[in-house]
Amino acid sequence: MKQGSARILTAIVGIPLVLAALWWGDWLFLGLIGMAALAAQVEFLQLSRHKGTDVTMWLPVLVGATLFTRFFVDAWMGIVLIGVAVMLLWGLRTSTEGALPRLSAHLASIIYPVGLLSLLVDIRFDAADILPGNESFVLVLMLFVLIWVTDSGAYYTGRTIGKRKFAPETSPNKTWEGTIGGLILAILTAALFKFAWLPGLSWLDVAVLSFIGGFWGQLGDLLESSLKRSAGVKDSGTLLPGHGGMLDRFDSLILAAPAYWAWLTYGSALL
Repeated sequence: MKQGSARILTAIVGIPLVLAALWWGDWLFLGLIGMAALAAQVEFLQLSRHKGTDVTMWLPVLVGATLFTRFFVDAWMGIVLIGVAVMLLWGLRTSTEGALPRLSAHLASIIYPVGLLSLLVDIRFDAADILPGNESFVLVLMLFVLIWVTDSGAYYTGRTIGKRKFAPETSPNKTWEGTIGGLILAILTAALFKFAWLPGLSWLDVAVLSFIGGFWGQLGDLLESSLKRSAGVKDSGTLLPGHGGMLDRFDSLILAAPAYWAWLTYGSALL
């Protein structure tokens, strides 16, 4: 199958699956985000192996999975900390050579992407307790849509008028014009959500959330690109035909999710 056809087919299957889980919420959304986060964690650890770091796969992933116990177990922090302690000791089981990069990769794989991406579940659950009707679904959907329209806007604007390189060493095809084009489309999209589905959003919310989805998310893409360049690979994995790995598809959301959650929790009056 050609890459373009595989890319379209993956989107046809994947997007409705994400939307269905997001609409249903509860444990279905938790399960989807959990599986995506753990798959991305495995890919991150594989990038570390490409770089020459002797990482262990199963134990960091097990500890990463325990992070999701916080949604249904009160003592989740203790469980996670015990898991981290075991993981650190396990990393020293053979020799001290390479211990620092190995343990650093293990811890980083738990925070990024698992810990950061899990905040999408916090947003969905917290919003469901506060917002009426389907607004909790729409609020999280808006972040996904902002990421998607930003990618499209940046791509087409960059191809049309892009001249000034944004990060030439990390992503040579990204331009300032494309970045700004994506941000403008994100602002317009956030305004549409306010008028059509989320009247409780303030204009400050629109400005901040569109910046998070339209610019901060693009930095997440650059971060993952730098990791791949460091490891000397084109894609983080092959799990999603035509799209690369899970880390490739969720890179923008991984960085945008904590900022989105932080603003809604501490800056916005919506939640």
